Amino acid sequence: MKKRDFKVVLIGDSGVGKSTFVSSLINENLNKQTNIEQYQPVQLPPEMFNNPECNTTLIDTRCKANQIPEQVKIADIILLMYSIDNNDSCERLQKFWLKELKEKELKQPIIIVGNKLDLMDLKEDRDYCRIFKVIKELVKDFSQVEIGIECSSIKFQGVLDVINSAQRSYLYPLAPLYNIVNKAITEGFKKALTRIFRICDRDGDGVWSDQELEQFQKKVFKRHLDQNDIAGIKDMIEEELKDGSNKKKFISLQGFMALQKRGIELMKIQICWTILRFFHYQDDLTLDESLFQDEIIFDEEAGQTVELSEIALQQLQSIFEQQGQILTQSQFDNIFYPVMYQTSFPLLQQYHPQQQNITLTLWLSLWNAFSFFNYKDAYKLINYIGIDIKMSEAFIEKNKKDSWSSVQKITERQVFHFAIITKNKKKILEDQFNNLSPRITTINSKTYVISIYDELQAKQQIEKRRLSVVDFLIIERSCDFQTAQLIPITFFDENIQFWALIQKLVHILHSQPYGYSELQIKQLKQNDSFPIILFSSGIAILVSLITGGYYYYFRYKTFKKSK
Repeated sequence: MKKRDFKVVLIGDSGVGKSTFVSSLINENLNKQTNIEQYQPVQLPPEMFNNPECNTTLIDTRCKANQIPEQVKIADIILLMYSIDNNDSCERLQKFWLKELKEKELKQPIIIVGNKLDLMDLKEDRDYCRIFKVIKELVKDFSQVEIGIECSSIKFQGVLDVINSAQRSYLYPLAPLYNIVNKAITEGFKKALTRIFRICDRDGDGVWSDQELEQFQKKVFKRHLDQNDIAGIKDMIEEELKDGSNKKKFISLQGFMALQKRGIELMKIQICWTILRFFHYQDDLTLDESLFQDEIIFDEEAGQTVELSEIALQQLQSIFEQQGQILTQSQFDNIFYPVMYQTSFPLLQQYHPQQQNITLTLWLSLWNAFSFFNYKDAYKLINYIGIDIKMSEAFIEKNKKDSWSSVQKITERQVFHFAIITKNKKKILEDQFNNLSPRITTINSKTYVISIYDELQAKQQIEKRRLSVVDFLIIERSCDFQTAQLIPITFFDENIQFWALIQKLVHILHSQPYGYSELQIKQLKQNDSFPIILFSSGIAILVSLITGGYYYYFRYKTFKKSK
C-alpha cells in the first residue's frame, strides 16, 4: 500500500492528560525525557506503529471552556479523551463534546480514549468492561464513534495501541461498512458487494460455485483454498444466516454478505477493505474515477459514432437473463442496485411503443441510445452494474459520414438519431412524447432516437457541434433553420401520422440514396476524391524514393571482385 498522510487531532477537557499523552509518545521514541513545545503538530515515526505506510501527524489542542477546537476541521481521525477516574469527565463526552461535533456535521471517525488507567484498580474491569459500557451508550446516538480504548499516559500503558487504532480506523474505516447500533452492514457496502459478486459470478447463474469462490480468493488474496477451507467458509455462512438459504453446493449473494458481516464482527475489517480496494472502491464506496478516464479515438467532425460492441451487448444480455425472460420494474431496479450515483440512463417511459414489461429488445435499445450520446457515461454505468470490461472492448467505432463511400456503410450501424426542428409545434410534439425527449424506438432490431429542438436549440446544439449528432433532420416548414452540414433532410408532414413518418424515414435511411439530395451526394462524392489523390501522391513519392535509392546504390557502390 502506498504511503498515506493523515492527521490525528486530540481533543478533550482540560486536565484529562492530552499533553502528557503526546509527550509520552515523543519521549518513548527518543528514549529520553525531553521538553516538548505544546500544541504544535508532531510527526510520529512510522516505525513505532503497526502500519508503517501511515505518515501520522498528531495534533494536541487547547481551547476555551465549552468550545470545539478549530483543528477538528482538518482531522482525519478524532481522539476524544476523558479521565477514567472522573465521572464528570465521562459525562461530558455525551453532554458536550459529541453533541457539539454532531451539530457541526463533522464526519470523521471518533475514537474514545479513557486516560489515567494507572489510577484505577486493575483487578476490576480487567477486560475493559468499563470502556465497553461507555461506548455502548454513545454509539446509539453518535454513529461516528467507532471504538473505545483505555490507556495510561504516565505509565505508557496502551498509548501505542491508541495510535494503532487510529491508523486502523483511517486505513480501514468502519462507518462506511457497518452500523454498530443495528449490528448490520450498510446499504452502501451491500451495493459494493453486489457488484463484486456479479463480476466474480463467471457463469452468470446468480451463485458462486466452489471453483468461483477459489478463483475469487486467488484473484484478491493470491491464496489457494482447499476443500477444508471452502467447507469452513460455508459453515461460517450457515452460522450467520441460520436459515439454510446458503446451500452447501454454492454460495449465494446473501451468503457472501453474511461472510463479510462476520468478518467485521471478528475484527477482520482489513479483509473487507482489501476486497473493496481490489475492485477499485474508495473510502466513500464509490468507484475510483481514474477507471473512467480512457477515451475512444474517433472522428466526430466527420460524423463517426461509437456503439456498444458485441461483447458488451452479450454481457448486458446475460445480466438481463439472470432476472428472467421479461423484467418487472422491480427486477429492472435490482440490476441498477449497485450504482452509487445519480445516472441519466433513459427512463422506460421514453421508449415507444409503451410496454408493460421490459423485454430484452427494449433493454438493449435503452443501452444503445444511452451509449450513442455519451459512451463515457455508459461505460461508467456498465462497470457499476457488475460488468468488468475494458473501454476498448466495450465500444467500437462506426463509419464516418463525410464521403459517399463511408455513407454507404451506414446500414452497418445499430443506432440512429432523428432530430425534429420546430417553430410552432414544439408543445404539441412534446405532448405526444409525454414531455419526455428524446424518445426511443426499435425497428427491425435497430435503435432510433427521436429528439425535439426549437430553432435556437438547433443552431446551438446541432449546427455548432458536429455532423455525428444527427442522422436525419425533420424540419417544420415554417422554420428558417438551414444547415451547411451534409445531413439528409425532410419536412414535417402534418398529414402523416408521426410514427408512420418515422417508419417511412427508417426505410429511406436504409435505401439508396439514404435521404441525401443530389447536391449533397455530389459533394460527398467529391470528398471521396481527396483521399484517392492523397493516396496516389503518397505512392508516387514512395516509388520515387525507392527508385532514387536504387539508382544511388548502383551508381556509387563499389563491387568486390569475385575470387
